[in-house]
Amino acid sequence: MALVQQNLVPGTGDHLITLDTDTNLEWLSLNATANLSYLDVLGGAGGYTTTYGFRFATGQEISLLHQHAGVTKFGLTQTVPFPQSNHVAMETLIELMGGAALYPSVSSGSVLVQTQGMMKFRGAGVPTPTTPMSVVQLWLFKHNPASSYADSNPAGPAGNRVPEIASYLVRNRVMPLGGISRGKSAKAAKTRGTKKKF
Repeated sequence: MALVQQNLVPGTGDHLITLDTDTNLEWLSLNATANLSYLDVLGGAGGYTTTYGFRFATGQEISLLHQHAGVTKFGLTQTVPFPQSNHVAMETLIELMGGAALYPSVSSGSVLVQTQGMMKFRGAGVPTPTTPMSVVQLWLFKHNPASSYADSNPAGPAGNRVPEIASYLVRNRVMPLGGISRGKSAKAAKTRGTKKKF
């Protein structure tokens, strides 16, 4: 896997960055923008789009992140090639990027973990507070791994704040002073054994 967990603020151990070494893109943890609306983030809340230089990721960039993480099932029918490995990859991505919310599954009676984040507005200009947004979701069914999948769906308006919805923010890799960037690999994050939740 080409994903490595790093710090947003060097030396703090905040683990708020996931670096995709294949694209050299740094992804902000979903936990950082939970309960902030699209317009809050766009307007500079938390300093992510201003001080730290992040921007909203496109659907294509998020899809590529999922592929590099090893996610193999998109939607209910498109599977390439092994749903079981898809489940493990999704667990690892959630460990790295946070954004997990636990829900009981009405249909199967099993617990599912859902993580969802807003993507870049596809229209022209800046959305209004009532403009409907889109979210990309990971549906992780713990008692039925083959059912786990990623997809995208309509979400609430751009002005809404929802604890379970964050923003997919990305930036080009920032090299720390000294030139060597150190961080935890996806494998290390997986063995840590703690789930990040909103």
